[in-house]
Amino acid sequence: MSEIPARQFGDPLGKGIHTFSPTDQAEYSSKDRSSTPIRIVCDSCTTSFDLTKMVLSMDVSAYNNGTAITPGADIKNTYLGLEAIIQSLTITAAGQVVEKIHNYPAFLSSIYKNMSAGHKKLLRQLSGYSNDNIFDTRATVSMNMHPWVGFCNPKNKNFFHVFALPDQTLEFTIALAHPASVFPNGNVDEIRVSNIRLLMPYHTPSPQFVNATRAISYEYTRTTQALVPASGTEKNIFNLNMSGVRSLQGFDAMFVDANADTTKDAALNYSSWDLREWRLVLGMTAIPSGKAGFKHSTTDNQTLLASLLSQTDFDSLGDMDISFADYDKKQFSFGWSFQDRTESSSAGLSFEGTNSSLKIATIHDTVLP
Repeated sequence: MSEIPARQFGDPLGKGIHTFSPTDQAEYSSKDRSSTPIRIVCDSCTTSFDLTKMVLSMDVSAYNNGTAITPGADIKNTYLGLEAIIQSLTITAAGQVVEKIHNYPAFLSSIYKNMSAGHKKLLRQLSGYSNDNIFDTRATVSMNMHPWVGFCNPKNKNFFHVFALPDQTLEFTIALAHPASVFPNGNVDEIRVSNIRLLMPYHTPSPQFVNATRAISYEYTRTTQALVPASGTEKNIFNLNMSGVRSLQGFDAMFVDANADTTKDAALNYSSWDLREWRLVLGMTAIPSGKAGFKHSTTDNQTLLASLLSQTDFDSLGDMDISFADYDKKQFSFGWSFQDRTESSSAGLSFEGTNSSLKIATIHDTVLP
């Protein structure tokens, strides 16, 4: 009997997964969050990254007075779960900042609340979303997450040709949050993370394509955060400077209380501040048109519907898992999308040639501080 010659396994796309980890140290502490952020450099001279499927994993440990905490029901974390330990996230490509989220927990709060029940269940399994007692039985817990920023959004359709960058590197920088913003009870004074790994799916283009490619075209929606002060009255006009914005997809706004009770869950501390009415002002154009703006009250969900329907339809809206009581008192936000869900990320509202001003006018039954 003759043997059949063995063949090498092959994949037409040359797909696989790179594993990247920080190279400077094995463990990071929130005590050094300002001076020693977590830096993960992802490099390759031959492959293209699939950023839509990347996974960041790490072990998170809770400490108090230099000793691992005793697990139990009194170790309460915020509603966001373990992702709340990330204060800021910065992504750079060849030294250029392509994404920078200063307040990552606030960013996630506005996104996660509108997801479907299935997505929220998945988030709970991966990083403990909606579970405020993750450290009930152990002092160290593993977390897996996908950054939902525009650069890594699952809706992006093209690969990122990292090999075409001058230094062929993509870098993720993470600053840890202060423990008080994650554990409101004050019984955790240090967060330590270890076993950090970034799993990056890739495919391998042909050598001819790699040698011929000298520029990158990667379509994505960039996220920018801005903090605009209130006027201290019932009527407010928030002026957002859109200078240089070629295509604004939309915005999501929340009222942030600078004097908020730090013993409360920071992820559930966004109320409507008794909002009664709001509208957008773009030059001589108002959204909505007419004398009155969008309404809101504890019994009127017009703002929620208007915000969501500007970016989706009733069929998709039915899949969202939203509690209106929590929305008004704990997870309030409002916004508008200038991009139809069938359009590409380059479609939106252009401010070129305008005064670059986007105004949000609000009327409240309570004075904003």
